[in-house]
Amino acid sequence: MVSFGFSVIFGNLFLSSLSRPHLNTRWIHHTNSGRTVFFFITTFIDGLIGLYFARKHRDDEAKWTGVAETAIEHMTKWTKSCSWNFANKLSLLQAEYFFLKDDEQAYSCYKASIKQAREHRFNHEEGLAHEKLATYLLHKSNHDEALQHFQDAKKCYETWHAHVLVRGIEKAIAVLSPLCTSSR
Repeated sequence: MVSFGFSVIFGNLFLSSLSRPHLNTRWIHHTNSGRTVFFFITTFIDGLIGLYFARKHRDDEAKWTGVAETAIEHMTKWTKSCSWNFANKLSLLQAEYFFLKDDEQAYSCYKASIKQAREHRFNHEEGLAHEKLATYLLHKSNHDEALQHFQDAKKCYETWHAHVLVRGIEKAIAVLSPLCTSSR
């Protein structure tokens, strides 16, 4: 089976979901801090996976939205305890939730996630938020701003030395560039 971490890092949410068949739908108390950190991270990723699949598989939307709502509840609780580590993650989950619901609040939540991640020097999470915002903007047919956020994501991933992610973003930029008015 493909490892969970490998599939998430390389952007394959489908493979990630296969390696997490039970996704976090319950609260588990851990006393070991290593396990707690893993639980925090997997809860965040489970929320992203749930929201992605809720958008892509409308027939199972309620199931996947439930996974995401559970992640958002946990992240809200953790943000109250330590906003430094969790605020940007919560903002990104909220943005993706609003995207699913076609609510215009998504944009401001993406921007908040980007700002929080930058302020806390979470380069990889800032890049992820830029990438997710770019996808949202593509959905809204805002190609020029989407291109800018893909370029910003690329810079973040380069800083993080995530070469595979940089190559993936470069492909998106190459496809999107001809559609933009700024590149004509």
